[in-house]
Amino acid sequence: MTKTFISNLRCLAQLARQPFPEEKRLAVEHSFSLRETINANFDNVRSLADGVLFEFGSPRQQDLALRSQIRQWQPRLRTLFVTRIALVKYRLRLPGFELPEAVAKAQQEFFDDRLAGALDRMANRMEGKALEGGDDFENAFERLEVEVRSCVSEGPQPSMRQKLQTFLALSRNIDSLTTSLEEEI
Repeated sequence: MTKTFISNLRCLAQLARQPFPEEKRLAVEHSFSLRETINANFDNVRSLADGVLFEFGSPRQQDLALRSQIRQWQPRLRTLFVTRIALVKYRLRLPGFELPEAVAKAQQEFFDDRLAGALDRMANRMEGKALEGGDDFENAFERLEVEVRSCVSEGPQPSMRQKLQTFLALSRNIDSLTTSLEEEI
């Protein structure tokens, strides 16, 4: 159960770094493959968590406590996953989902460097590995928010303003979920 949960954190970190707009077709294929793996891992973690109830031995209480924690983290991690999928359209700059260049750069920093780094750190913690440099996750979101607000205040077309506000709300949700998960894990 723990290994599968950790694997899912690592896959989500990969998804956070993907897809690259320059290679849309390959990026979409890789993204779909990752998404399938992540979905399967969510199901596997749930099944394996049920199996922990039937395990006995000296670490049973510790295993049950970890099972409880993972079951609490799963819904938030799944929400983070679904929200990230919604934001992939912006990352790929699909028609109707284009962002101003400054926002696109801040988005890349937020997702590639900070979100992916936070997910990798969570996986490392669960594996008992030493933590390497604490990425500046909160500041990355603040920079993204500043860029969006700056573009909105410059008076873009109403459709762009609405698109940016939707994008910011989804990004804020990811920030909140990631921050709470990282604090707990």
